[in-house]
Amino acid sequence: MDDRVERRERVDAAEIAAGLRKQITAARFATGERLPPERSLAERHGVARGTVREALRQLEAAGLVSRRAGSGTYVTWSESAEARSVVERTRPLELIDARFAIEPHMVRLAVLHATGHDLEKVEALLARVEDAEADSLAFADADEAFHLELARASQNPLIVWMMQKVHEVRSHEQWARMRLLTLSPDIIALYNRQHREVVEAIRRRDAEAAAQAMKAHLATARASLVEAAG
Repeated sequence: MDDRVERRERVDAAEIAAGLRKQITAARFATGERLPPERSLAERHGVARGTVREALRQLEAAGLVSRRAGSGTYVTWSESAEARSVVERTRPLELIDARFAIEPHMVRLAVLHATGHDLEKVEALLARVEDAEADSLAFADADEAFHLELARASQNPLIVWMMQKVHEVRSHEQWARMRLLTLSPDIIALYNRQHREVVEAIRRRDAEAAAQAMKAHLATARASLVEAAG
């Protein structure tokens, strides 16, 4: 086969796979629904059936469809299943790294956009985490609520959603084990001093100080996880 023809077929297959992926994840095809036959897809896109077959192979490899001999290709993807898979696959250190990508800028936005009422709610949750220093389970719950309230203070709904997903990962059983290993009274007290530094920087409307305080807090959490894992 001519190299240019082969490249064109690979590009066509990738484009068809991308279009079908978009339709599947947008729920244009329901979980368990059969996709149109290869012949129909080939006619629709003006390509050979082999090109469609390659596109479907790519979707199957990505876990979006299942091909059944003599029956057709069926959608296996579901949003809830994908979310569960991410929660189960994400390791604690990977989660901390993701938080480094989100939370320092999150508190910068809180400096810019938080209202007085927002700050009152943040202060109330700060008091709650400080009151829980002697109880690691109560502290963990209050800590999640505190960080989520900081996200709400950013006034960015996408950041709030991302932090909710972060907390879904933290609810996985592997985090319960890590809490037992890392949440000593000393580390909880240190976390709370760092929490207060973040809030005080937001109160002063000092965006960079808030971001640096959050980075220091996350660095402490990361070091605790590394030590526990070692």
